[in-house]
Amino acid sequence: MTALVAILSALRRAVGRDLGTFGSLKLNNFFLFIALLIWGALESGIEPRSAEPLLLLLAAVLLFPLSADPLQKIPRERLGSWPIGARQRIALRLASLGLSPVLWMLGAILLVKHVRPALGFAFLFTTVGVQGIALLGRQAAAHSPGSRLLRIVPGFPGRLGGLVRKNLREMLSVLDVYIAALIAIGGAGYRLLAPHPDPDAFPILALVVALALSTYGQCLFGLDLRSSAIMRYRMLPLAGWEILLAKDLAYLGVLGVLVLPLAPGPGITFGLAALAIGHFPSVLLPSAQQRWRFTGSRLLPGVVQALVSLGLGFGEYQRGVLYLAISAACYGWSLWFFGRCWDRGLD
Repeated sequence: MTALVAILSALRRAVGRDLGTFGSLKLNNFFLFIALLIWGALESGIEPRSAEPLLLLLAAVLLFPLSADPLQKIPRERLGSWPIGARQRIALRLASLGLSPVLWMLGAILLVKHVRPALGFAFLFTTVGVQGIALLGRQAAAHSPGSRLLRIVPGFPGRLGGLVRKNLREMLSVLDVYIAALIAIGGAGYRLLAPHPDPDAFPILALVVALALSTYGQCLFGLDLRSSAIMRYRMLPLAGWEILLAKDLAYLGVLGVLVLPLAPGPGITFGLAALAIGHFPSVLLPSAQQRWRFTGSRLLPGVVQALVSLGLGFGEYQRGVLYLAISAACYGWSLWFFGRCWDRGLD
C-alpha cells in the first residue's frame, strides 16, 4: 500500500506540472477572442450561445493532449521493474484514472447547474470520440513507430527549403494550427452543404482562422529555445531576414491553405500584418513554447497584433487590395528591420 501511495503521489505531481503548461492559454489571441465574445453577449443581456461552438472546438483540441494516460508518464521499463503484484497494478490503473484532467472537466460541466444539458452531452460525446481517436493513435504509433504524421511533410526546393520544412513541422506540433483547421473545415462544409450560404460569412471565417494562428506569429522561435537550435541558426550562412523568411513562409503556407476555400484576400492580409507585428516579440522578446500546447504571448503585443491585423483584413474585404498592399509593405519593412536586429545579435 505504501508503494501505491508513493507512485500516485509522484503521478499527481507530474500531472500538475503538465497542466501548468496550459497557463499560456489565457494569453492566446483565440482564447481572448472567445472571452470577449462571451463578455459582449453578457453585457448585452443575452446568453452567449454564439460562443458555444467555438468552446466545443477549443475543448476538442485541448482534449487530445489532456487525454493522455497518466501512467504513460512512467517509463515502461521502470514500471515493470517495481516490486508490485498483479492486484496492486490493477489498483494503480484504477486509481490513476482519478488523475485524468478529462474526468475533472467532465465532472465540473455536469455539476454546473446553469449549463444547458445539450452542451454537457455534446462535451461527453466529444470526450468519448477524442479518447477513442487518441487510443487508436497511440496503438498505431506503438506498432509503427516510424509512421509519425510529421514525417509526411515534403521537402521544398531552394536555399531555404530545408528550413521551411523544419518550420512547417514545428507549426504542426502546436494546437493553434488544429483549432484553425477545424474552423476552416467547418466553413468549407458550410459553403458546400448549405443550400444558400451567406457570402459575407466567409471573410469573417477567414479572419477568425487567421486570428487562431496569429499568436504563433509572436513566438516564431519559441520551440527552438528549448534546444540548441538557436546556436545552429547562428552558424548558418544566412542573413537574419532569410531565417525569418523561412519561418514566415511556413506560416503563410499553412494560413493560405486554410483560408483558400473561404476568402484568401482578408486571410492573407491578416497574416502578413500579424507577422509584421509578431517579428518584434519573436526576435527581441522570445518566449519558450511547448509542443502540443497552444502558443502564448504577452498581452500588449497580442492585443495590438489582433486589432491592427483585423482592421487591415476587414479593410481588404470592404475596400480591396489596397489594404493587402499596405499589409505587404509593412511586412517587408518588418522583415528587413528585424532581420537586421537578428544580425546584430551575432556581434
